[in-house]
Formats: sequence, structure tokens, C-alpha cells
Amino acid sequence: MLLRRLQHRKCVAECCRHTTRASPAESSSLCRFSVLAAASTHPDYSSSGDERPSCAPSETVQQTGTAPAETVQKRSCAPSEFVRKTSYGPSEFVQKRSCTLTPARVVQNLQCLKRRPDVALAYFKDTESVGFSHDLSTYAEIIDTLSSSGQSRMLFSLFCEIISPRTNGRAPEILPLMDHLKRTCTAPDSLVSATNCLVTAYVTSYDVNDTIRLFGELSKLGVVPGVWACSVLLKFAAESGDSEIVLSAYDQMKLLGLTLDAHALGIITRSLFQEKKGDKAFQVWVEMIDSGVEPDRNGYSSFITGLCDCRKIDLAYAVLQEIIRDGLQVEAMAYNKVMDGLCKEMRLEEVEKLLENKIRSGLTPDIYGYSYLIRSYCKEGNILKVLDHYQAMVSHGFETNRHIVSYLLQCFTKVGMTSHVTEHFQKFRESGLHLDGVLYNIAMDAYCKLGNIDEAVKLLTEMKTEGLTPDRIHYTCLIKGYCSKGDIPNARQVFEEMLKDNVKPDVVTYNILASGFSKSGLVTEVFDLLEHMQDQGLEPNSLTYGIAIDGFCRRGNLSEAEVLFNIVEERGIDHIEVLYSSMVCGYLNSGWTDHAYMLFLRVAKKGKLVDRFSRSKLINDLCRDGNAQGASTVCSIMVEKNVVPDLISYSKLISAYCQKGDMHNARLWFHDMVQRGVSADVIVYTVLMNGYCKVGRLQEACTLLVQMTSLGIKPDVVAYTVLLDGHLKEDLQRCWQGISKERRSFLLRAKQNQLLNSMKEMEIEPDVPCYTVLIDGQCKADYLEEARGLFDEMLQKGLAPDLYAYTALINGYCSQGEISKAEDLYQEMVDRGIKPDVLTFAVLNQKTLRHRRDQPYI
Repeated sequence: MLLRRLQHRKCVAECCRHTTRASPAESSSLCRFSVLAAASTHPDYSSSGDERPSCAPSETVQQTGTAPAETVQKRSCAPSEFVRKTSYGPSEFVQKRSCTLTPARVVQNLQCLKRRPDVALAYFKDTESVGFSHDLSTYAEIIDTLSSSGQSRMLFSLFCEIISPRTNGRAPEILPLMDHLKRTCTAPDSLVSATNCLVTAYVTSYDVNDTIRLFGELSKLGVVPGVWACSVLLKFAAESGDSEIVLSAYDQMKLLGLTLDAHALGIITRSLFQEKKGDKAFQVWVEMIDSGVEPDRNGYSSFITGLCDCRKIDLAYAVLQEIIRDGLQVEAMAYNKVMDGLCKEMRLEEVEKLLENKIRSGLTPDIYGYSYLIRSYCKEGNILKVLDHYQAMVSHGFETNRHIVSYLLQCFTKVGMTSHVTEHFQKFRESGLHLDGVLYNIAMDAYCKLGNIDEAVKLLTEMKTEGLTPDRIHYTCLIKGYCSKGDIPNARQVFEEMLKDNVKPDVVTYNILASGFSKSGLVTEVFDLLEHMQDQGLEPNSLTYGIAIDGFCRRGNLSEAEVLFNIVEERGIDHIEVLYSSMVCGYLNSGWTDHAYMLFLRVAKKGKLVDRFSRSKLINDLCRDGNAQGASTVCSIMVEKNVVPDLISYSKLISAYCQKGDMHNARLWFHDMVQRGVSADVIVYTVLMNGYCKVGRLQEACTLLVQMTSLGIKPDVVAYTVLLDGHLKEDLQRCWQGISKERRSFLLRAKQNQLLNSMKEMEIEPDVPCYTVLIDGQCKADYLEEARGLFDEMLQKGLAPDLYAYTALINGYCSQGEISKAEDLYQEMVDRGIKPDVLTFAVLNQKTLRHRRDQPYI
């Protein structure tokens, strides 16, 4: 062994000496094959038969102590003496050496260079440059060498060359190569590292589908990529912007039984969240958590945030609660996202509990959670909660901002606490809070509602002083304030100032002015305003004309309203139903119900309908005027156009037929209402029961009571009063059918007690009309003491008897000849300030005269 080393050192030294004597041309031609010359320690054509070292390149590098490039250069410059011995020229020398290289020898040389991967790679490329064709074994060996030494960059570059289409078939196919590498690789870690580099190279050279296909083929060979390669592939798939491709890669990894990490989980879920596929992201999350993936704090926070962005608040809330129960920590942002989502769904109690949990878990509360709650309770109009959370926010040391102040002032406005708006605005202004245009507008609107428009004008001036530019909302607020007070000159002046300051009014501004002008009877000004609006490039819409027509009608200028209506109708306008609705309401407000009805029919023939409010008002006014048939026609047209009347319209129509005694049509419309899904209430049932009682069909009225209670509709005192009155009238009719007075009284009391017991069971207390019916019944049954007892009971309950209650008892006393008691009761009624009517006088006078006529003369 020592002899070999000495011989090798001698050869290297001789090479170095001859190198210095070589001509430049000769040296240049020989140095091109530097690493190939390093393999000359195993030549078959050597002139000597001495034993050769088995690992010359490696030993050369170690023994000479020179850098790789220097060593290679020294070995490449073969002595001319050596060339002469072999009887070959330079080109013949290279050709001879390339022809004698075999894959086995290249593999052996690469193994010798395993500790110097850079030299090994240079040798690998030089052998290829002189015409040597590498096969699977040599490629596998260089890949193993680079992989085992951690040369990822070199390996990545090599794989890029192998898979590049420009190799023209010089490189082997990748799958057979990886299969060979799997069988020859020295360590499993090296195979994993090589696979990672291959996947990365594919990502840079091919599309995602090709990479996924390679991924699957490698796995079929048993070459299982590592977690890092999986993440690279998933990230590459996510960059395509198609979550289905990401899921395809993920599904393939699942089939192969690969274990992914939290980073891969984040890539998949983010891809799904970007396409708002929150449910699928949650499914993947559960699968990977069950498989053992453990996200970190940032992973949990990102996942919860993604669910919230997909509006999967319930899932996000459930995940957050589970994390809290497990004692895990998440970012404050995750809490805020969930609280914001719950607030938007007005689940405010859950938000308050979550805020408490956040503080309990050690996270410092921030201004966002309080801001969400204050904003939401403001929408709800719960001023007490708004103030509670505002005080809690201040107590934690958070300075309020203009957004929270805006919520607070808007809540005061919403609940009608207008004076509090101005008080708090002044307080915040004095505290030095930066005020913006929104806060000024809220305060100006409050001052206008309080009638203090001068203060609102001062705020507008203050805005300009502070460098804020008022917009059309501020000017429109002042115009509205002046119009609401009927101060049209000042409203006009603000409008002109608005135009002077180059602030362009919008349709809302013009509508407010048009309403103010029309309500003030300024017909000419309204038409001028509409023309000015068109000159400014704004086309008056149907609402603008509707407001003007409504204002004319309310002012009594019905003829002007008709003129404007006819002009606009002939011209044609979008959403003309608004105009029709305004005109119908105008006729109704003026008492011209017939005109409104005819216009409704004309509009209906055109296939249009007026709005809900106008229809409801038309039905109500027709029923009020006793035109049940007209109201029925309106409802029929609505039904034909698949527009279902509301409960109030049905009730008015049924009541109108009941007043006429037409129970057939009343019942028909009642059935129509139920069939169309409009839930009947106690009022409709009571109206129908009263109608049946009036026509003497008490049994059907009682059936309705049973039906109503079976549907879960609780009768009220009015319903029982109707039935009590119905029973009384029925018993009075029976007196002409030969029923004795005693029997009639017994039946009446029995039915009354039955209904009263039912009322007691339902905890329904009689009111004054109910007591009146009971008193009248007892009087007609000749139970005056019981009648008086009911009257006194009413007084004890704090109920004030009305004229009808007094009249009923007076009539009872008179019918029994107790005139003095009747007169005393009459005087009591007068003393209470109740003015008797014609019926009271008639009862009292008639009974008194009859009583006096029946008394004997003294």
C-alpha cells in the first residue's frame, strides 16, 4: 500500500514538472479533459503492468492538498513523455480514453469522489462532454452522491437537465431512473432528498397536472415523497387558483397514506377559502386533525379567519369554542373575526360571552370587540347596552374614536333621544376629538329635528373653518330642516348657497324641495324646480313626481296634481306605479274614493298595480263607505295578479260584509284568506263571530270560538263579549216562543256563567263593554241585585262605567219600577261628567211616565 502511494506521488510530481514544460497549445488541448484525465489511474492501455490504485482521484485530492480545480488541472496536463510512450497524439489520446470508459468504471470513480460532490459532478459532466453516454447506473450514482452530501442546488440543476425536453434523448427517462435509484440508493434519507429535488424541478419545468401525475407514478414505484415535497406540490397547485386541483393532489396523497404537516393543511384550506368553499375546508381540516396534524397558534387563527370570510360563522364559533376548552391559544384577530360575524347576525349575547372568554384566557381586550357590540346594539336601538359597553371600553383605557362616537350618536337618534345627540356631540367636541363630516351631519340633523336650525347653520360654518368641505348631505340636511318648519325662503337660500359652492344636488335634495314647495302650495315653484333639475342633468324620477303630486293633494291643489299626473303619464316614465300610487292616495286623502277606485281599475287594465299602502287604504276607504263590492273587486284583481291581500285588508272586507249581514261572502273571503296562507288572528274571528250573532246564527259563532282555540289563538275579552251579547239576544227572542220567564232567566245565567268561567280559566278580565253586556243580561233576567253587584265590582276594579253601562242599569231599575234608584243613578252619571244621550233620556222618560200613569191618584 505504501509502495502504491509513493508511486502515485511520484507520478503527480512528474505530471506537475512536465506541465511547466508543455507548450501553450498542447497544454490547452489537454486541460479540456481535466476530470477525465483524473480517471487515468485505471487505464487498460497503460504501458506498465504494475498494480494500480483502486481510488486514485480521491487519494490524489487528499495527498496533494491542493484545491479540486488545481488537482484536476495538474492531472489533466499529462506529460508529453507519457503520450509518446503510448504512441497516440492528443486527439487520439482523448478518443482512446473515452472509448475505454465503461458505466461500471464511471460508477466506481464516482464512488471514489463521494466525499467531493463538486468534483464528482464535474467528472460526470466531463465524461459526457467527450462522448461517453451515461446510463441508469451512472445517473443514479451521481444523484445518490449529491443527495447524500446535501447538495440540493446541484441536484436540482441536474434534475432540470434530465427532465428538460432539450436533452434530445441523452438523459434517461425519469421513472426508470428513480426506480433504479430506489434499488441502489445507499440511504433512505438520500432517496427522499432526491425525490424532493425532483418534484421541485418538475414544478419549475412542467404544469401542475404533469407534476401531480409524476407524483402518483413515483408513489406507485414505491418512491414515496417526503412532507416537504408534498407541501411544494400543494403550493404549486394552489398557485393555479383552482381549488379542485389542490384537492386532487390532496386526495392522491391520502390514497398513498402520506402524512402531511400543518403547513400543507394551511395551503389546502387557504385555497378553498379563496373560492369561498368553507364547508369543504372544514371537512379537510377535520380529516387532517384526526390524522394527527397539530396546527400552531397561527394555523388555528388563520383557519378561523377563513371560515369567517366564507360566512361560516357557526363553524368558526364552534372551532373557537373547542380551542378555548382545550386551553389552546389563538390570535386576537380570530376572536375579533368571530365576534364581528356574530354581531352581523345579531347574536349579541354570544358575543358578550366570547369577549369574557377572551379576557379570561389572558388576551387583552381591544377596541374592536367593543366597537362591534356598540355598532350592533346601535342597530338594535338598545341604548342601555350601547352605553354599558362604551363605559366598559373606556374603563379598559381605550380612547374613543369618531367611528364609535358615530355609532353612539346614531343610536340616540334612532331611539328618539335627539337632545342627547347634541349634548354628547358638544362633550366630544370639547374633549378634542377629531370630528369628521359624518359627526357634523348627525349633529346638524339633530339640531334640525329639535327646531334649532340656527345652531345647525353654525355647525356648517364651523366645518368650513376647520377645513372640512360640506357635501350635499350637509346642505340637504339644512334644506330638509327648513322645509319641515315650512320656512321655504331659507330652504331656497341654502339651496342657492349649495349651488354657489359648486356642490351638486342629487335627486334626494330635489325631492325634499319639491315636497316643501308643493305642501306650501307653491305650484309654479314646483314646476320651475323640475325644470331646473333637468337643466342640471338630473331626470326627475317617478318618486319626484309622486312627492309633488302628494304634496299638491295634501294642500288641496287636486287640480294641479291631476295636471302634473296627466303630463307625466303621457310622457311616459319608468316605475310609473309610484306615480299611480301617489295619485290614488291623493284622491283618497281628498275624500274622492270613487276617483281613486276608477284610477285603480284603469291601472289594473294596463297590467299594473299601485303599491301596497295605496291598495290597503283604498280597500279600507271603500269598506268604510259601505262599498263592500268595490273592495271585493280590488281584492279579486290583486289575487288574479298573484298579490295576496294582507291581514288588515281581509279583515276590513270581511267586516264590511258582516255589517251588511252578507255572511256568505264574509265566509268566502275568510276561507280565501286561510287558503292563501294568511294567518287569521283573534280580530278576524271576532268580526266573523259578531256577524253570525247579528244574524241570529249563534251556534256558528260558538263553533268559530272552538276552532279558534284549537288553532292556538287565544280569545280576548272582545270575543267573549260578542258571545255573551249573542246569547242574551238569542234568549230574548225565545220569550216569544212560549218559554217561561223563570226558564229563560235560568238558561241565560247558565250560559253567562259558562262563558265567564272560560274567561277566568284563560285569565281574561272583563272590561267596561263586557260588564255592560253582563249587567244588561242580569237586568233583563230580573236579577237587579246581581246587576248592581257587577256594576259595583267594575267600580272596585278601577274601571270607569261609560254611558252604556249606566243606561243598561237605569233601564233595569225602570223596568222593575224602581224609578227613584234609576233617577239617583242618572244623577250619579251626570255628576261624573258623563253626558246622557237620546237613548238614556228615552229610557228614563218613558219608564217614569209609565210609572206615574200607573200610580193611583191621591
